Amino acid sequence: MNAATRAAVAYCLTRGHTPVALHNGFPGLCRHHDDQPVGSVREMSWLDVQGWVSRGGSEIGCNRALPSDDMPKTAWCFEKYRIEALFIVGGFEAFTAVSELRKARSEYSAFKIPIALLPATISNNVPGTEYSIGSDTCLNALVDYCDAIKQSASASRRRCFVVETQGGKSGYIATIAGLSIGATAVYTPEEGINIKMLARDIEHLRASFAKDRGQAKAGKLILRNEHASDTYTTEVIANMIKEEAHGRFESRHAIPGHVQQGGTPSPMDRCRAIRLAVRCIEFLEGSAASSKHTDSSDVVVIGIKGASVVFGPMETVEKHETNWKDRRPKDESWLELKTIVDTLSGRPKPEDCCESCGRR
Repeated sequence: MNAATRAAVAYCLTRGHTPVALHNGFPGLCRHHDDQPVGSVREMSWLDVQGWVSRGGSEIGCNRALPSDDMPKTAWCFEKYRIEALFIVGGFEAFTAVSELRKARSEYSAFKIPIALLPATISNNVPGTEYSIGSDTCLNALVDYCDAIKQSASASRRRCFVVETQGGKSGYIATIAGLSIGATAVYTPEEGINIKMLARDIEHLRASFAKDRGQAKAGKLILRNEHASDTYTTEVIANMIKEEAHGRFESRHAIPGHVQQGGTPSPMDRCRAIRLAVRCIEFLEGSAASSKHTDSSDVVVIGIKGASVVFGPMETVEKHETNWKDRRPKDESWLELKTIVDTLSGRPKPEDCCESCGRR
């Protein structure tokens, strides 16, 4: 997020515009815009953003609050500080905020300005793009953590770890990490968890440990998204596996928590953040010069789809691509990778197993 902010400020300055940072999101704008000696609305210079490219987090602050918490005050602040274009960096809350600002245009003329959203979340659950900045850094941290866990499991040989991952109600992080580390199974919110699934996976673990007879030194890892099930928690699954192992192998659970969000952003995240931020400012610049803001074509979310960088109109993305209930896209491009994870691990398919015992 800092790399994107730095790129946006630097590009604005080179083009003769005045970049203004709204610190601490919409609550900061509404509550602290006129604080003394320094308010939350501040003009940015080259020196202000120097060194931000390698910093994680957000130097100007971010939160989950929405403009709808105080829409009249938000519009008043936009008019007072003569904001002529808006560049937002954030996750699903930022997506929701842009949606609210677009819908409020009919009531508040202050929002009839070009708005561009750059998706930035480790969950990679923002509609309109296949990749959100921050998810690569998260995957690097999570894979490093799982590699250390797997080394521990390999040293003890007959041990299985159940690792809990973040990612909201999107299983992207769990699936891609599972593919990277060779997970035995991956539990995602899209698929859910049921008792028959657990029975099959436990029977698969039994057979796997029985066949290697201690010769293979590879530990077993199962990844579970934190929202995959409210009933079958990470600890419950680990205890079920341990109970059903009957002493043949042991099972433990591990929760990396916020460690998996990573520290210093990865090179991939930095490069994409800078590239997409510049494209967003170019779009805002062109829209401010040519559009009369009578429709919603100048409110967009920038995204990467396949090999292309695309601008998706917010109105279209909201109606046709967004699963508002589960806070994720309706069509997730990575879902087919889940089948590859299961195939590579030898995980049995439901139709190949007995429903009562889970055996093939």
